[in-house]
Amino acid sequence: MGKKKEILEVALEIFSKKGYENTSLEEIAQKVEITKPAIYYHFKNKNELYNQIFIEHFKNLEFENDLKDYIYKMGKFFITNPQIAKLFSKELACEMEHLEIGTIKIVSKTLKTLSEILKDKNVNPFFIQTLIVSSFTSYINTIAVRKKISKVWDDKFEVEFDVIEEIYKVIKEYVK
Repeated sequence: MGKKKEILEVALEIFSKKGYENTSLEEIAQKVEITKPAIYYHFKNKNELYNQIFIEHFKNLEFENDLKDYIYKMGKFFITNPQIAKLFSKELACEMEHLEIGTIKIVSKTLKTLSEILKDKNVNPFFIQTLIVSSFTSYINTIAVRKKISKVWDDKFEVEFDVIEEIYKVIKEYVK
């Protein structure tokens, strides 16, 4: 693995736990076992590093012109990348204040695609996107919570479930 990729992976791990404001380049450098100036060899500043995490994860997302494909791929994307789901939740909560316009354009291409898929439906794609993204990111962010609640109620709640299929059924019914 190259050093730049390692920096991005460690940065994602720390940013997803601590958020943008509470993460320092010194902390990232220390965990990668490099100096802070070595980070500047790859990234001009903390904000560029942060934005590059989103670009690297979202740039290759591609969908068929089909609602089921869209939901299944978004679900798989977030479930297989739980740290990006956590970080994306944090960024949405602060109104994407740390993302540059170019990064927002890459991240929001998912909404543009969904708009095309739903163009003949009488629904707001922003609303549907919010349902999809918030459902997947909440699912990822509440795994530990669901386990605790399940123990309180003697395991009567299914902690792990097919969230992708559940979301698809709900959205499909809504957009009919």
